[in-house]
Amino acid sequence: MTRGLTFTRLADLAHPIGSGMPRWPGDPPVTFLDVASREEDGYDLRVFAMGEHSGTHVNAPLSFLPGGADVRTAAPWPLLLPLAMLDLRGRAAADPGTRCTPDDVLDWEAAHGRVPRGGLFVCNTGWHRLWSDPDRFMGVQWGALRAGPGDAPPMQFPSFTPAAVHLLVHERGAGGIGIDTHGVDAPDDAEFLCNRMALAAGAVVVECLAALDGLPATGAHVLLAPLGLCGGTGAPVAVTAFVP
Repeated sequence: MTRGLTFTRLADLAHPIGSGMPRWPGDPPVTFLDVASREEDGYDLRVFAMGEHSGTHVNAPLSFLPGGADVRTAAPWPLLLPLAMLDLRGRAAADPGTRCTPDDVLDWEAAHGRVPRGGLFVCNTGWHRLWSDPDRFMGVQWGALRAGPGDAPPMQFPSFTPAAVHLLVHERGAGGIGIDTHGVDAPDDAEFLCNRMALAAGAVVVECLAALDGLPATGAHVLLAPLGLCGGTGAPVAVTAFVP
C-alpha cells in the first residue's frame, strides 16, 4: 500500500544508461571515465556524461518554449499519475511510421472508459524491445530504404499526431504523454509540435520508455522522478509502475 494505492508488483519502465545506447543524431554519446581507483585512492569513482534528452527522459518546457521552466520547476516531482496504455504494437510492426491519432484515443475510450484526468497516456509501440539495436530503434534501417543516392537516411519510428495530443491535453486534461520511441513527435517534424503543445499545457512528456509489455490498458499508476538538473532542458527519469 502506497498513499492508499494497492498494487501486486512494481515495474521499472526506464532503460539502463550505458555507452552505445540509442541517441538522437548529433546528441553527445554516453561516456564513462575512471577518476579514482581502490588501488590508488582507496575507492572507485567514475564521472559520466550524457545528453539531457538521452535514455528514458522527460522534456522540460525550457527545451522548446521561450521562457519555459527548467526540469526542476516544471512539475512538483515526483509525480504519481494514473496510467492509460494504448497498444500500437501490431500496427507499428507493419508500419514503422504509424502515429497515434484522435481515433485511436476514442477507440481506447470506447473499450476502457474516458482517459483519466491528470493521467499519463502512453503508447506501447513495441519499440522498447529494439533498444539494443540503435539503428533499428532510431528507425534508420527503414528510413534507408527511402533514401536516394548520397542522401542521409531519414529516421522513421512511431509517434503521436498533434491532433491526438490536443485531444488528450486540452479536451481530456491528461497530465502527460509518453512513448517507447525516441520522440512523441514524428522524426520529420522539425517544429516538435506535439512536445510544444503538451508542455505549453503543463503536461509532462516522457520518451524512450521501457518494459511496457504486460502492463494493463488501465488501472496502473506510474511514479516519475527525474534528476533535478539546475537549468535542465530535460533529464533522465526513473519511471516506476505500480501494477494492480
